[in-house]
Order: sequence, then C-alpha cells, then structure tokens
Amino acid sequence: MLDFLKKGDDGHLDASMRTAASAAKLLAGMRRAPPDAALEELTGWLEKGLPSHDAKLRSQILSQIHESGSGHVGALLAQFLGGPSVTSTKADSSSWETLSRYLMVLAHALYTSARTPLKDPDSSQSLRLVAAADAARCIHTCRTLAKACLIRYLSVPAKLWRMAYAVHDKAQKVGCAATPVHLQGTGNSATTVTHELLRLLMLHSGAPEMMAPRQLEVADRITEQLGQDFALRPRGVADMPFCFDPSSDLPPHRSNGQPGDAEGTLRFFGAGGGFTALERLHKELATTKVEDIKAFGKDIDPYTQLSAMRHLLAFWGPTCPYTPPARSPASGELRVIHGHARLWQELWSVRSTSSELTLVEDGASGPQAPEIWALQDTGGNELGAEIPPASRERARCGNVVGVALNGSANYWVGVIRSVHARRDGCLHATIAILSRAPHAVELRTLYAHGEEIGYSAEAAREFAFNRTCAILLADGSTESQTPNLLVAAEGWKEGRVYEVGVNGSTRQLRGAQLLRRGDDYARVTFEWLAVATV
Repeated sequence: MLDFLKKGDDGHLDASMRTAASAAKLLAGMRRAPPDAALEELTGWLEKGLPSHDAKLRSQILSQIHESGSGHVGALLAQFLGGPSVTSTKADSSSWETLSRYLMVLAHALYTSARTPLKDPDSSQSLRLVAAADAARCIHTCRTLAKACLIRYLSVPAKLWRMAYAVHDKAQKVGCAATPVHLQGTGNSATTVTHELLRLLMLHSGAPEMMAPRQLEVADRITEQLGQDFALRPRGVADMPFCFDPSSDLPPHRSNGQPGDAEGTLRFFGAGGGFTALERLHKELATTKVEDIKAFGKDIDPYTQLSAMRHLLAFWGPTCPYTPPARSPASGELRVIHGHARLWQELWSVRSTSSELTLVEDGASGPQAPEIWALQDTGGNELGAEIPPASRERARCGNVVGVALNGSANYWVGVIRSVHARRDGCLHATIAILSRAPHAVELRTLYAHGEEIGYSAEAAREFAFNRTCAILLADGSTESQTPNLLVAAEGWKEGRVYEVGVNGSTRQLRGAQLLRRGDDYARVTFEWLAVATV
C-alpha cells in the first residue's frame, strides 16, 4: 500500500472512495507515485467496489479514476514503444500484468456502472446521460487495453469485444449512443459512445499485426483525432469495407463483399470522411521538411508518423493491399541475427579476406550468437517462424533480420512483415526476404546536391568519418529488381552521392527514393553514375 494512505482512528482508510471529495484527495496523492504501485492501488479500490447506492456519485468517482490513471497508463505503455527494454523480462512481464489487469478491471467497472441505467426503462434522461458517459469511458478504456495488447502483438481479449459491443448496443437502444458526452471535465472535447466504438474498431482494422509499436501509437493518435468522421452504417447497409457482429465476442474484420441483411446482426463501418482527412494531411506533410513534421506529437520521429499514415491509408481503403501467398508447412531451424549493424558485420566478416581495420557501426560492440527460431511455413518470398519466448521483445514489425536456413553459412536479408499471437499463446512471425545474395559494402560519402563540404572527394577516400555501412540487396544486373540497398539510417540523405568498391573497381552511386526507414536503417533505391572518380 502506498505510504501516503493512512488509517484513521477506526482502522479504516480516511482517504477512501466513498465520496467525490475523498476520492479526489486520494487520487491527487497518487500523481507522483510509481506507475506500477499507483495502478495496483487503483485496481484494488475498483475490485473492492464503489458506492452502489448513488449512480451519479459512482460515475463521478469512476471518471476521476479514469482521468488520474491515464498518466500512469501512459508511462507504462511508453516502456513497450521503443526497442528491447533495458530492464529484465521479469520486470517487463510484471509491468504488463499490472497494466492489463488495471485496464480490464476499470473497463468492467465502467461497463457495470453504465449497464443498469441504460437497460432500466425507469431511468431518467439525466441518469442515462451519466450512463452514456460511463459507456464512452468503458469503450475508451477497451481501446487503450486493445492498443496495449497490439503493441505486444497479443490477441485482444474476447471479453473486451463483448463489453464494447454490449454497452454500445444498450446505449443505442435507449437513444443516447450519439449524445455528446465528456470523458473527463467539461472543458475537454466531447465525444459519443458511437465515436468511441468506431475508434476502437478502426484501430483494430488497420492491420496492426504489420505495424511496429511506435507506428501503432501513431495510429491510435490518428483514430483519436479523426474518430468523429468515421462511419457506422445502420443494419442492412453494407457499403463499408469492414464489419463486426455485435452479438459476438469476435473482433471486426474486412467484409470482403459480404451482403448486408436488415434482419442480420452484422454492422458495417469504415473510415468515412476520416479517410479523406487523412489523405489531405498526408499530402500536406509529404511536402513539409521532415524535421518540421509533428502532427502526432514531438515524442515520435517524423518518419514513423509518415509511415503510419501511409499504412493506414493503404489498409483502411476499400481493398486490402496485401494478399498473403499460398503457404506450405515446413520444418527446420532459422538462425536469426537482429539489426542492420549486426547483419552487416556478419556479411562483411564472411566476404572479408584480410585483417584490415574496417568500419564498425554503432551498436555493434561485438559478436553475438544468433537466435534459433523454428521454421513453420514458406510461401512466395516469405518464411513463417515461431518466435521463442526470449526473443519476443526483439521481434518487431519492420525490423531487419538476417536468416540462415537449416545450418547454412549464407545469410539472407529479410524484414519482419508481421507478428501475431496464435491461440496457443505462441508468437508467429512472417519474414519477407529482401535478398538471397546480399553484399556488405562500405560507402564513402562524397556530396549531395546543394550540399557544401569542407573536404574534397580525394580526402573522403582517406578518412573513415565520412563512411557508412550498407548492404547491397540488388545491383541492377537483372531486370527483376530495381537497384536498392540498406544503409545505416544516419548515413542516408536523398540525392547524396557515394563511392563504393565493387568487384575490384570503384563506382559511384546516387541515392534515389526512400522505400522504408526503420530504427537503424533506411532501405533506398539508387542509380549508378556513368562516370566514376578514381
């Protein structure tokens, strides 16, 4: 129990949840408490039960808890957005259990608070309005829990969908699902129960299994900003790309041409006007200097914001942009190396025949044993594998990996396309192979268009400070693939000219189009220059 909670003379806590004033006092004291401890304390209070005799008082206290806990929830979620945690797996697991338990208990408490007034025919209109606010908070909390699960590539609990569908259905039946309410104080923006449900549905409909955690955070902020423009169709109207069954506990899915039926249970929905708004914003930001892009916060880099927007524009559209290839079961082992730096080191060490001093990337402090993943299926240029428990924090969508099949000494270069949890709890990764014959090179940075440098091209060949590590994926010798490479993220700039030694000769290349940018790499197309400088 937190230190600031003291017992009164009667042995009971004098800062309880019995009145709005005492609740406010208790919650104010929790603001500086460690997030784990604060959420555990709030969970305990919610499980003990709040005042049941006064629906308005109960709703007011729940609103205070919802608002107070949000900061602690955000602090714990931030732990899962970056790279692998520096804390132990056990500590991460403990934080996750605290977070998920609090959110589920809070969602259930809000659902219970909203349910009775919404289904009671004798409830007054003012009481139904209070219940509608609780219903909106319930679904908002469900979305936060869904986001937390998706960030860790876990399945969203069936109970969450059941609560969200049921509380919206009850609000709709009494005519208050579209009534403006406030999740927190009246000074904040208004929302509705339907808008909150659509935000939850659209977040889950954006192919989250193919997004990195920080992209998912941006996607959630996008749904928050555009949620009032999303569209939910009446029963029987099927002109939207997604649908859900409100009588079930199943997540929403792409409709794939399923017909509407006025007597059926399916409800169809989509981005509606939010899609046009997102298109317009993306076009505006695409012409903005990268360093000036802060549309969805200063805490997430511009490249992640842009890539999340492009992803949602693709997967919120009328047709799915990705069709998985036909897969065949497979068995065997995959040796997996994580990250551009480690993979470059491995490829360079294989091709190098001398002991000369070579450039070593930041983050590549020394050799590490590859991880062993179990191969499960193959299809097209994709490999499916089971992620071992010890690798869960490292396996994230968009990360570059090197894979060697069944003991081979030759590493292919791949990118983790998707990660999702199976029903048995195992994590399955789909790896898209970018090159089966990658070539590690050192690029000597020369110049970029309009860029002034304080040293000549001749000096650039002599010093290592203007070199960068790259992996040549396709050199353009065949027409099957555009010349492209992976380069360390900090070494990339559009239009920059590099010099590279290939097959005993020196050539120059110019970077062209950025295809994808990850945490430690940029995948870019390039063109060979006709005249080389020697």
